[in-house]
Amino acid sequence: MVKDSLYETYNAIIPVYERTSKAITLGFLNKWRRKTLNLGLRTLNDLGNTPSVLDAGSGPGNMTIELIRSGVKPRRVVLLDQSVPMLNSAPNLNYIDKVCGSFELMPFRSSVFDMVIMGFSLHAVHDLRRTYCEISRVLNNGGVLASISIGKPTNRVYRALGWLYTVIAVPLIALVFAGPRYVSYFYAIHNIYGRLPPNDEFRNTAEGCLRLVQYRDEALGLVNIIVMRKWNHD
Repeated sequence: MVKDSLYETYNAIIPVYERTSKAITLGFLNKWRRKTLNLGLRTLNDLGNTPSVLDAGSGPGNMTIELIRSGVKPRRVVLLDQSVPMLNSAPNLNYIDKVCGSFELMPFRSSVFDMVIMGFSLHAVHDLRRTYCEISRVLNNGGVLASISIGKPTNRVYRALGWLYTVIAVPLIALVFAGPRYVSYFYAIHNIYGRLPPNDEFRNTAEGCLRLVQYRDEALGLVNIIVMRKWNHD
């Protein structure tokens, strides 16, 4: 399992993570989480209402919390994250397991989950293609990936606005809502944005591993919602 400074950043910002993330997304964070889950659950509908779920890059489990609030009663949820402190801050319920591991090499058997949910974590991977294929591997046939992540618009003007927002606005918001101690940690968002491929390339990288079902741009493409289904292999 490979760790980098990004996960050290996640460990450091646990006390201010949620409130600052809500501020950075201008209050849309939970709305976008719910929209992603609703689109994913709608796609998964024919597989029933008690899915086995992997929350990949779960952090403190906020996507899982929203899933439970939506009324879904998952048969089993596994929270996967490289940050042990983040996992330790997640809810403790009898049907939730916590696993420390990476996206690129998931410590699970093949075909064990009906749904993979990802809340602002897919953009953090080192190898996007390998991650998509790993997600496909651990999904059952017909299983669904529902992900919301930082995006990089294909439109050059919007892309430049994203650069300005992450380099100027995000540190200022972090200063107000988290305090000066944490500003440098939230600057990592700008570094993530800088290395991301454009949104069309970001989603097309999954071709052959997962089939695109839904794609939504939010905030001028600075956020994207992706719903994909695993190819059936009969």
